[in-house]
Amino acid sequence: MMHGPCGALNPKNVCMQQNECKCRYPQSFNENTTQGKDSYPVYRRRDNGRQAKVQGKMLDNRWVVPYNPYLLRMFNCHINVEVCSSIKAVKYLYKYIYKGHDRASFRIDQPDADGNIDEIKKYVDARWVTPPEAMWRIFGFPLCANDPPVLQLPLHLPNMHRVAFNEQAHLTDVVASEKASKSMLTEYFKANQNHPWARNILYKDFPGRFTWQKGKKYWKERVERYQIGRIVSANPSEGERYYLCVLLNHVAGKTSYEDLLTVDGRLCGSFREAAERLGLIEADNTLDDCLTEAEQWAMPCSLRRLFATILVHCEPGDVRGLWDRHFEPMSDDY
Repeated sequence: MMHGPCGALNPKNVCMQQNECKCRYPQSFNENTTQGKDSYPVYRRRDNGRQAKVQGKMLDNRWVVPYNPYLLRMFNCHINVEVCSSIKAVKYLYKYIYKGHDRASFRIDQPDADGNIDEIKKYVDARWVTPPEAMWRIFGFPLCANDPPVLQLPLHLPNMHRVAFNEQAHLTDVVASEKASKSMLTEYFKANQNHPWARNILYKDFPGRFTWQKGKKYWKERVERYQIGRIVSANPSEGERYYLCVLLNHVAGKTSYEDLLTVDGRLCGSFREAAERLGLIEADNTLDDCLTEAEQWAMPCSLRRLFATILVHCEPGDVRGLWDRHFEPMSDDY
């Protein structure tokens, strides 16, 4: 399949808009197929000198439209086939599924006794069901599917997980219940204790090898199908919960929170410290150096503005320590 010709070869072709081809032909030669910036791939187009005559013009590989030979031979017609491989394609599809029903707006013009039309009252906003959608719903066909299934993995600090209970239950009994102390994360640690072979599996990859037994709350070795795990998001402003997420995304095989806090045989005082010792995040040293350098030439009012900027945009971990170390230069009165 060949496009055009258009451009300088045929300025009056239907694809021409403002002296340019809206389909971006001719494309450029490429040695390899790469991912483009607009979600479309940049296909390999060999510069091997091969040409074909189309409408009296000689066209090379830059004019070839992406196609599938099997579909062309089956339907005996022109079919353009593009590869959609980025996350934007998934978002585009799901947007149409979850944005709601198609809607149609119209108004009924019927004058009153005086011949006036109240356009506001006569304006109708209604749902519009097209024949294909009506048929699809009448036959009960599924509207969407999710494959493979995705399991949301909770993220919580020690003894800060959610507990579901009946409103009639006594709070003391709820707290004393063995199930109340269990969560996917705590049982992940326990599974690492019971299954040494699984200690190279990250928390987010655990559902691919184990299934979560919701009733008894434990991880059981998977025997069929496949599932993807996704840890719930954590914002850097959440502090320790965020650094716990960083550790779980990079460190496997830990059997408890204390084990996760242990780096090179030393028990760290916080998840942030453990992440720093593992080199997973950058310490506040750069912020400290920034203020120290500014103290050599900046006035106290400028230092205070710089400190405020660091608090707002850089989210330092040890704010009090940063304040104490630079308090005097920021409070000098000239």
